[in-house]
Amino acid sequence: AALDVYKRQKEDNPLDVCLLVDESGSMARSCMSRAREACIAVKESLYGNDKLNLWVFGHSADETERNATEMYEYASPTMKDRPLACGAMRARYENRDGNAIFASAERVTQESHNPSANKIMIVFSDGQPSANSYRGERAIHHTAKMVKKAESMGFSVIQVGFAGAYGRYQEQMFDNHIYVDNMD
Repeated sequence: AALDVYKRQKEDNPLDVCLLVDESGSMARSCMSRAREACIAVKESLYGNDKLNLWVFGHSADETERNATEMYEYASPTMKDRPLACGAMRARYENRDGNAIFASAERVTQESHNPSANKIMIVFSDGQPSANSYRGERAIHHTAKMVKKAESMGFSVIQVGFAGAYGRYQEQMFDNHIYVDNMD
């Protein structure tokens, strides 16, 4: 599928692609390695397309400061000094998905070379948001609100859920989502 996007973008309008990876502690074990592999595969398959810009971010929360969302940059059009940075993705602490989605959308919008470019955000996650003072229905509602906000900024937002990402949570937060049962 990524190769199809690559081929179409050589002929179509510019495209800004943002991959956002949940780096919470629950992503430990095979979840993080699969998400990391997916990001590397997408990055490699889209490399060299001059009509496409790619950002790869990870996020965690509350690890270094209570009630803080921590963002990690693994790839961007201006990041040339660390081509293998995606390999450093790891399970960290907790996650505030709504904050991370909005922060990523803002960053891509600010850095985009072409304001009229089509924009897509793919969110890799194994479950629902969970951080200090950010759990349950409140966190799910906030995440859904931030997805809508990113969409109002011109993004198509898609969640790729796996492991503990249950359909009922996915549909409450994302209009566009898919659950990958077998990550192999």
